[in-house]
Amino acid sequence: MEPEGNYRGRDEHQPTAKLARDPFTEALRKFKRNPEAVEASARIDVMDEIEGLTTWNIDLFRKEGEVTALIQIGRQDGGYTRIVMPPSVTNAIARHQAGLVTKQRRKTAKRIVADKKAQGLPVGNPAALAAARKARRKK
Repeated sequence: MEPEGNYRGRDEHQPTAKLARDPFTEALRKFKRNPEAVEASARIDVMDEIEGLTTWNIDLFRKEGEVTALIQIGRQDGGYTRIVMPPSVTNAIARHQAGLVTKQRRKTAKRIVADKKAQGLPVGNPAALAAARKARRKK
């Protein structure tokens, strides 16, 4: 007995397209299927006088303490670039960012101290500094 309606047998229902096998797509598939991975996404549109509008799609995946970044850069001409940034690279970026924050704070503090000295204002807490110097001398 034949089934009714628009039934298609299994032999007729063959996939017509193959899955992409590039590193970006493979990584995206791997993270999307993994229940342990967490994701954060952002889309940033950057207007540039030379290239016009560029769209950055950034997907960060964290799994087992390591972060992988999947970045797509789309241009106005329709072209795009896809980048897989492995954990070793994202870790280096995070380390450098933390180092830059420290450097910027030191630079700003030195500038503020120089400005106060130029204005003849006391720097820090003079009473606390004197007490600390006195305590060091006693040792």
